Amino acid sequence: MLDATAKERLLAMYDSPDPDRPGRGIEGYDRDHAERTTRIVQLVAKAVGLHERWLPDLEATTLLHDLGRVGMDAELFGKVFAIAQEIGLPIRIRDLRAAFPQVTEAQAPDFFIARLKPALDQRGIALTPQVREHILMRMDFKGRLRRELRRREPDLAALGVTVKPWMEKVMLYYYYPQDMAGESDEVRLMGMLLVACENFEAYNNRRRGKDYYGRRDEQLRQVFIALDRFERDGLVSPKVMAALKRLTASGALDAIMKESRGYAPGRPLPPADLAFQKELAASSV
Repeated sequence: MLDATAKERLLAMYDSPDPDRPGRGIEGYDRDHAERTTRIVQLVAKAVGLHERWLPDLEATTLLHDLGRVGMDAELFGKVFAIAQEIGLPIRIRDLRAAFPQVTEAQAPDFFIARLKPALDQRGIALTPQVREHILMRMDFKGRLRRELRRREPDLAALGVTVKPWMEKVMLYYYYPQDMAGESDEVRLMGMLLVACENFEAYNNRRRGKDYYGRRDEQLRQVFIALDRFERDGLVSPKVMAALKRLTASGALDAIMKESRGYAPGRPLPPADLAFQKELAASSV
């Protein structure tokens, strides 16, 4: 497993230069999300019985999984995709291609932009390179992630981290589940673990909820209503969901949830969440 210094150096890869202050950096928006997700993934991986030989590479995979969004301005990201939702345009590549089967993966970014541009124009938002890059953070997440991983290869090598092909597929599983075809059961399981755990963190994340999900607060019942959709769609297995629910019910994830929500030290979970944990515990008996 990575030591604390190596983990910090991997997480620093989410940071970007500050154009207004040469030599200074802007902390990456997804940095804390990636760190918390990694802790959740390790707990759930052990709960589902993933062999320990996979855990070091899975740790690096999870820490790096959102590098495809380096440089994200959360306000701009939220604004662009909120407009897309307003006009009924699917905001994830797999949903876009399901709605428009004739659109290939390579065509998806330009197709999305062509459909979105009139709505941007109406709102006085120019299609600048920055806006386009933010669109690509979802519509070409694969390309952005691969470019960032290539750019970081020397830094990764210095830390003894090699991103194997299967690790990249795990990082991309949420947006590109079809790329898992032919992979081993263990690799597919790790893809499912990442999808379930990163979304568990995201749906508990106050900053994300405020910035681009439009949530007023985070409620554990609503978190699992959202997560259950991934199981229905076959993106996450019942085994993974059951393990995540057991850990949630036991309180093993309470500290991470509170961090995600920005709770002050010592603040308990709301009564509704505690009641839902009891429901989860009863249903898993």
